[in-house]
Amino acid sequence: MTEIVMNQAEIAAEIAARLREDVASRLREEVAAAVKAQSVGVATTPVAEGEGSFGDFLKCVATGDTQRLRAVYKSSKALDETTGASGGFLVPTQFEERIRAVGAPMLFDQLVAAGRGPLMLRTNAAELALPVLEQDQAPNVESSALVGGVRLIWREQSADVQESEPKFEQRIFRPHAADAYVAAATELITDAPQALEDTLVSLFGRAYAVLKARVMLRGTGVGQPRGIIGHPASISVTRATSSSTQAENDTSTILAMIQRLLPGSATAVWIAHPFWRSRLMATRLAETLLYTVNGQSLVYGDTLAGIPIAYSEHLPTVTSAGSLVLADLSYYAFVERAGFSVAFSEHVRFLKRQSVWLFGVRIDGAPLVNAPLILADGAGNNTVSPFVEIAAGT
Repeated sequence: MTEIVMNQAEIAAEIAARLREDVASRLREEVAAAVKAQSVGVATTPVAEGEGSFGDFLKCVATGDTQRLRAVYKSSKALDETTGASGGFLVPTQFEERIRAVGAPMLFDQLVAAGRGPLMLRTNAAELALPVLEQDQAPNVESSALVGGVRLIWREQSADVQESEPKFEQRIFRPHAADAYVAAATELITDAPQALEDTLVSLFGRAYAVLKARVMLRGTGVGQPRGIIGHPASISVTRATSSSTQAENDTSTILAMIQRLLPGSATAVWIAHPFWRSRLMATRLAETLLYTVNGQSLVYGDTLAGIPIAYSEHLPTVTSAGSLVLADLSYYAFVERAGFSVAFSEHVRFLKRQSVWLFGVRIDGAPLVNAPLILADGAGNNTVSPFVEIAAGT
């Protein structure tokens, strides 16, 4: 066995070399961890194993840390049925609520909060079948289209009971995919990760609220929900033109719209293009103004003929058809496929030094009536609807 003999100077040099190597190794590890954290826009402070934040969730998506996504956030891949392998990760419930809360001041969420919004449904399936009454047939004079033809029939003692069956149809809702593509500069991700997290939450939350209001009003029904404007169930009211002033004509038009609204629509709401406001404020019935100014809140806000009014930039211009709507949105169903999804790529815009976030939702919606309802007054052609819109004109 060979014995190695080292003097004091050599021992000191060996110890110093090993210390330098150990320090350098630790420094490399810390730098690598910091760069990795900055590249996905989150702080370098590690998150405890059992804790979580939206920023940490986004980091896990960006780095593909599926183990942590499942263990901490209970998030799984949001597969797309058409491809079988694509899709981002489902956003955890606590962060989804934070995103939704951003839309609270906006039209759609205000309508829901005020109890004047659509019927909100959620599903985990690719489609939702909803049985609804057929209400577009002429009713018996002793019944009503509102109850789908069901009526109580007078019967003499010991006489047979006559049939009176409701008519149902199956309404199929298939949530359509909509995505928000957000590119963020690498410098922003590195310099202000927390600000980016807050910005993404705010942008997506507001964009989703805008999307819901837009499609509820003007959705085409092709690859997206069907809106109420121009729907076969909506009644179009011709603008009055016989009076000498615009205010008088507008008053007559408003009264005509109210007349065609479905009776008993206690949750009805006016929705108007913003440029209608000054004209509506001039309407009056005799000496009483129809418009009451209380502010831009649907709970205690402005009213027109006693009905709350809201404004939307997504309606057509004032002279266009559908720029003023009177609607009972409880006759509109809005279906969400449960859960938002989020995906990340640092390669799509690599040459521009940008990373891309892709947020996704799946929604569908449509009126629950196919056509205006016929009144049981015996005339056979007097119709009303939960959706009344103004025709084109001046």
